[in-house]
Amino acid sequence: HDYPAWQKKWMTLLGHASAVTAEEAWEWPTPEQWRKANVIVFYFWNHDWTAERYQELDDYQARGGGAVVFHAATIADTEPEKLAARIGLSAQPGPTKYLHTPIILNFIDPTNNAVTSGFKSLKLIGEPYWPMFGDTNRIEVLATADMEGQARPLIWTFQKGKGRVFASIVGHY
Repeated sequence: HDYPAWQKKWMTLLGHASAVTAEEAWEWPTPEQWRKANVIVFYFWNHDWTAERYQELDDYQARGGGAVVFHAATIADTEPEKLAARIGLSAQPGPTKYLHTPIILNFIDPTNNAVTSGFKSLKLIGEPYWPMFGDTNRIEVLATADMEGQARPLIWTFQKGKGRVFASIVGHY
């Protein structure tokens, strides 16, 4: 959860893509960044989900903005259902468990998603979260891991109106 280091690494990665213009935002995008963005990448654990922030995300998704949500960005300290309504699933400290552990990601077959296409399974060290809040019938599950004897979604996509979301609990390490 070294957010500044993560941000620097991703800015370098995105800077190598010739068609990408990337800007940093610390903790939350500015109104101008919301207006200009086509895709916003979230990794930071936002401890301050407010009605105003949810409204900015709603407006962004209504115009067709895309969101990529990694790891701790799926956590809402309170009312995780509100975040899940916008990104598909959400975690909450307390009811949601986590564990630093070796996991095997099992990719759902068939999937036509360009990010996961061709993968069957992947062994890694991770910090899965389970159970999540939200309706798994409203997401497209791309990969799961077995936690407590159940296949738990760890990578998924979600659509809210015109807005699209790619979410991955994987990303701690």
